[in-house]
Amino acid sequence: MDDFHQEEKEMKKLKKWQLTALIAVPLVIVVVVLAMLFLNQKSGSQEGLDSKPLVQKAKEGSVASSVLLSGQVSANNEQYIYYDSTKGDLEGVLVNVGDQVTVGQALVQYRNTEAQSNYDSAVRALNKIDRQIYELQNNGTAPTPSPTAEGEESGESTAPAVNTQQSLDSQLKDLQDNRADAADKVNSSKLLLDATTVLSTVEGTVVEVNRDVSKSTTGSNQTLVHIVNNGNLQVKGELSEYNLANLSVDQEVSITSKVYPDKTWTGKISYISNYPKDAQQASSSASAAGGSGGGSGAKYPFTIDFTSEIGDLKQGFSVNIEVKNNSKAILIPVSSVVTDEDGKNYIWKLDDKGIAKKVEVTLGNADAENQEVTSGLAKDDKVIINPTADLKDGQEVKSYEEIN
Repeated sequence: MDDFHQEEKEMKKLKKWQLTALIAVPLVIVVVVLAMLFLNQKSGSQEGLDSKPLVQKAKEGSVASSVLLSGQVSANNEQYIYYDSTKGDLEGVLVNVGDQVTVGQALVQYRNTEAQSNYDSAVRALNKIDRQIYELQNNGTAPTPSPTAEGEESGESTAPAVNTQQSLDSQLKDLQDNRADAADKVNSSKLLLDATTVLSTVEGTVVEVNRDVSKSTTGSNQTLVHIVNNGNLQVKGELSEYNLANLSVDQEVSITSKVYPDKTWTGKISYISNYPKDAQQASSSASAAGGSGGGSGAKYPFTIDFTSEIGDLKQGFSVNIEVKNNSKAILIPVSSVVTDEDGKNYIWKLDDKGIAKKVEVTLGNADAENQEVTSGLAKDDKVIINPTADLKDGQEVKSYEEIN
């Protein structure tokens, strides 16, 4: 009997625990759901706090775009002297590799017997005319009239003297004209004779000498002497027609060399040719393109002057050039721009009263952070840089954070 009562008590306890469990489990679930709702509400509130409008003034500046070119380090002042058979026979090269030369120093000498003979003849002709003028001025005298008592006889005797003096003056004038012609011939023949001696036009070092040249007409491009001035190097290269419109003189550049990968030099564009390097080449490129947009395009020579110390750079080094963008424009963060379904670009601008206005803008270049605006916006205009989809034109923005 006692066992029966004990078993009955245990059954009641089990039912009680089961009832408690049935009540507790749903209660725990409800508590968990409420907690999750509370956390989500808090997170939503925080998200709403984080989406507070951020406003920034439009500024003026440049985006980090650049043009990449290649070039070669060259001497700013250099002189090439080519064999020229029209000057005569090559008599000798007067310098050696490594010689330091000055402006006006003789470098190459030709022998031209014809030029020498023409000059000597012209000088002799000039000297002959000078002697004739001297004789006429000092020894040529007019007849002197005989003195008479009659005035008429005196008048008749003076006529030949006047005529003779006029003749002497005429001869002298002719001789002076001849002398001027003879002097011109001396000058012209001397220029041809002087051309047989080739002089240096730069101060520098002789880096190439070639005494073994062909006398044939096809040897006109043979270098006899090459002089460079290493004290003032430049970078020279060619840019394509596609880059021509984006570059201008005085733009700053940075220069690097694979020989010294850890070093950078600075410079400025000093020259851009308005004409392609080879007009025939440009014409051929245009023909090859055939209107299809292909072809490499024309090449335009350019020159860059160093603005930093040249240091270890040497003539002939190949270098890479990055042309910096100097153009100024109105800049805003890229996140400010909204593109509508019609493909037009807009920004949200705040006026002085805090009213949001949707403004259409025209865009320029951009980088990872900034966007150029070429029209529709002015410097110091306030722009919402994190616009949301629920923003309305004409809406008052009561609270926002302005950042620099």
